Amino acid sequence: RGETILLVDDEPAIRQIAKGTLETYGYKVLTAADGEEAEEIYRCNMKDIALVITDMMMPVRDGRETIRVLRLINPGLKIVVTSGLVGNEHDDASWQKQTQAFIAKPFTAEKLLTTLQEVLLTQRN
Repeated sequence: RGETILLVDDEPAIRQIAKGTLETYGYKVLTAADGEEAEEIYRCNMKDIALVITDMMMPVRDGRETIRVLRLINPGLKIVVTSGLVGNEHDDASWQKQTQAFIAKPFTAEKLLTTLQEVLLTQRN
């Protein structure tokens, strides 16, 4: 439906592949390489952004801090988390309460698209 997604990941290949997939299926995609860049992009485009996808492990500002900052700006923002690490970062449930979904890396295009559709449909209802 043309929603704008902010994709935050420090890995250029992941940003490129995920952006291409999302654009192929009609989404508009803005990208950021870290949490600080994500905050700047979000502040400039918050009226347009329907959902944020953020990696948890990033330099400069990690996923937890990015989620915290974005929640301060917009408590109702839909956030999907991605991560390739399983372990201690998932033991701390505080970030889970602030997000709508988790996608483990590596993820398929189908998993990405299905998760976004579910979260965005929840937003409309």
